[in-house]
Amino acid sequence: MRQVIMAIVLAAVLAAMARTAAAENSSIGVVVTSDREPDKFADPKNMKYELNGSHTFDNGLIAGGSFQFIDRAFSNRTRENLEGTLGYRVPLNSAASATASVGLGEHWRQNPNAAAFPYYVLRIAADLALTRTITWNVISFRYRDGFDTNDHFNTPQVATGFTCKLDGQRAVTAKIMRNWHDGAPSSTGVSLGFTQGF
Repeated sequence: MRQVIMAIVLAAVLAAMARTAAAENSSIGVVVTSDREPDKFADPKNMKYELNGSHTFDNGLIAGGSFQFIDRAFSNRTRENLEGTLGYRVPLNSAASATASVGLGEHWRQNPNAAAFPYYVLRIAADLALTRTITWNVISFRYRDGFDTNDHFNTPQVATGFTCKLDGQRAVTAKIMRNWHDGAPSSTGVSLGFTQGF
């Protein structure tokens, strides 16, 4: 089962990356996130480094993939997530839109006693264009969990932020997010991202 899920995730990631080189409405991006302790924002918890790619079709369908490397502060413990998603964007009016996606992923931990495991992820988001260059990413919600509850990967997230278009193909994004782990607050994160379109 895990091999099948891994194959699906890898196919989605490779398809999204391949399309970025040849199709319109494609992008690749990088995101750096600093997670802080949930009750002490001054104290670091994790650094996350993400590489992502996506292709948006003319009908609003979005195929995407990402790889995320997580480095725990003051520790040699690392984790990785490889994820593939399919989503859909719906324009609500000339300025607002909503997006929803579903995906599958694989999570690895640098721990010989902790095996890798598959997970699923659901996302919804709402965006509002304030100007031609500034978009308010009003809210995004992620629900993510392992297929086996014993993996303890129930990790929802709520985020908000802004995207600034540098030109027709490049944009920077800044976000703040709140994360939970198995029902308890786990971190508050701030992220900065860059996207290059093709």
